[in-house]
Amino acid sequence: MKNLKSMFLAITMIIGGAAIATAHEEKGPHGGQMVDASGGYHAELLVKNGKMTVYLLDGKEKSISNKGVSGSIILQFEDKTSATVTLTASGDDGFIVANDKAATFTTCVVNFKVGDKTSTAKFKAEKKETVMYQCPMKCEGDKTYSEAGKCPKCGMALAEVKKKKEHQHSEGEEHHH
Repeated sequence: MKNLKSMFLAITMIIGGAAIATAHEEKGPHGGQMVDASGGYHAELLVKNGKMTVYLLDGKEKSISNKGVSGSIILQFEDKTSATVTLTASGDDGFIVANDKAATFTTCVVNFKVGDKTSTAKFKAEKKETVMYQCPMKCEGDKTYSEAGKCPKCGMALAEVKKKKEHQHSEGEEHHH
């Protein structure tokens, strides 16, 4: 019976922990990526101009003052290295992550200490879509450029290449266009 209770507790902790990393589709009040955090909080991560700022939000997604709040962040990078950084209060409600590589993280875990409570949130780096450009007259065929500019042949402004939507068919369905 004791093992059954221990197993139930472990499963509950695992399921509860999964909620920590649940990302919202919407942005936080500062325009950053927002996720649920343990303890009924939310956390927001804003990466802008190579700088990283973290905010602790209440259950209604409003910023909480950083007075009396401390924390740290564990950053994991693509090259399999990691760094643990103490958060530095900034303004009335933000925390700066003082690490030159911070904005290049792949995943990170933020730990806040609010009084005698702790709150944890996990973030994954947002995928950035690459925008490609090409001449609207297709002077150079299908050649594309990674930056906006002018066509070297005709001088027209390069236009953003629209991605083709992929479609799928059900198994056994014929393909007609």
